[in-house]
Amino acid sequence: MIKIIEAYLAKLFDTNGFENRADSKANKFTPLELKTGEVRVFVVPDLGNEKDLVLDRWNVKVGDRVKPQDVICEIGNRNIVMEYESASEGKIIWICEKKIALTVGDVFGKIEGI
Repeated sequence: MIKIIEAYLAKLFDTNGFENRADSKANKFTPLELKTGEVRVFVVPDLGNEKDLVLDRWNVKVGDRVKPQDVICEIGNRNIVMEYESASEGKIIWICEKKIALTVGDVFGKIEGI
């Protein structure tokens, strides 16, 4: 029985090949191309069972230019706080008010390609 538990723990905490997994294509961020004038929206992601989400803080304002992976805002509730990153390069053209209640799928901002 101890051998089975040891084997299970070894599989569970195996770090062999971790460097290879980190370099794999699946783990690399690929920015979404946004053509000049094209508009995309920021949408509240599905965070599982998390309810009562609120837009806590904006790190940008209308007119700001952002790059991929720039943190644009924080969304959270009593249990979690999630940093929302831009997936594209562009200019922020609209943002909702802070401290409003959000649900999955709500649009809370817009970005335009430059």
